Amino acid sequence: MTRPVVVQHSAGTPGANGPLTAVRRVLDSPLAHRYEFVRMHQDAGNGSLNVPLLREWVRLLRRVRPDLVHVRGLQNEGLHGVLAARLAGCRRILVTVHGTVRDLRQPGRPWRRRLLVHGAEPATLRMASHVGTVCEYAARRDFLRHLGARFVGVIPNGVPLPAHPRASRERVRAEVGLRPDDVAMIAVSRLTWEKGYGVLADALRRLPPSTVRRPYRSAARRVLLVAGDGPDREGIAAALADTAGVEVRLLGNRLDVPDLLGAADLFVFPTLHENLSNALLEAMAHGLPVVASAVGGNVEVLRSGGGRLVPAGDPDALAGALSPLLDDAAERLHVGELGRKVVAEGYSLDVMLGSLDRVYQRIIGERA
Repeated sequence: MTRPVVVQHSAGTPGANGPLTAVRRVLDSPLAHRYEFVRMHQDAGNGSLNVPLLREWVRLLRRVRPDLVHVRGLQNEGLHGVLAARLAGCRRILVTVHGTVRDLRQPGRPWRRRLLVHGAEPATLRMASHVGTVCEYAARRDFLRHLGARFVGVIPNGVPLPAHPRASRERVRAEVGLRPDDVAMIAVSRLTWEKGYGVLADALRRLPPSTVRRPYRSAARRVLLVAGDGPDREGIAAALADTAGVEVRLLGNRLDVPDLLGAADLFVFPTLHENLSNALLEAMAHGLPVVASAVGGNVEVLRSGGGRLVPAGDPDALAGALSPLLDDAAERLHVGELGRKVVAEGYSLDVMLGSLDRVYQRIIGERA
């Protein structure tokens, strides 16, 4: 029996992109036995219309004649994926919404932001035959309410649930310079101010001194590990350098994030806006308690336990939520176990693959 051909569109570089991580997991999953997957990937983002890339993708799509093209993202990269599919005559095009430029708060090139918000993103949605989101929050957004029957529902991100999340803990802690009794926070994201690093720097300066004492020595050391890179790295590094009482290690883009999570004690996620973060889910899957801003999909993930939510942009609230977890190992363990259960029940890789399979079957089964 011939398997349906599904094109998997993605953009970005490994270790720096949640949707790209999701694509990799889909390609390596049992769904590869049900569908014939074809990659349509670009390493870098598009600053403008990339005609050579469009021609390359149109040739690819005309050659493989897919039953479905799955485009991830709304921005310029998503526009290229959908436009190529339309030019190649593909009728079934699923766009999943992972974020939107309208949420960005950074200054600079406002004309480009307006072009994406009022041009590229609406065009991408119009050209899609079907649209899905990765969280309930995104599904309720005003700019998606007009979709009607084209909306296929929520396809949540999903992550593997490691059987032994702390298996490499001691080795990795030694590699990044952690002592056995250090309390290690970790942040995993692209290094932009949008992820709340300015708020985090202010919060770390507001932390009260540690009440945890090492035998016959001073208070236990607090360390922040930051995995990721991005355009604001230099400024963020400067802001985090001025945090007396917390040592900061910027680790850059890493392909061993699961090992780093297993080596840490607490996940901190002060982002100013978010849909559904793979890094958040991975941290919870590793049993880490979470302190996150109450935005987007963070709220629905943590509503059943696994962490503390604080108002976005509030360093006092962030420090107040971090402090008791930093000082109480038993509470970290309890909260982390709840978070692991939340992921197992609602955000595991099996949950994501099941949702994706049902949506693919529904779309492919419709008359084109």
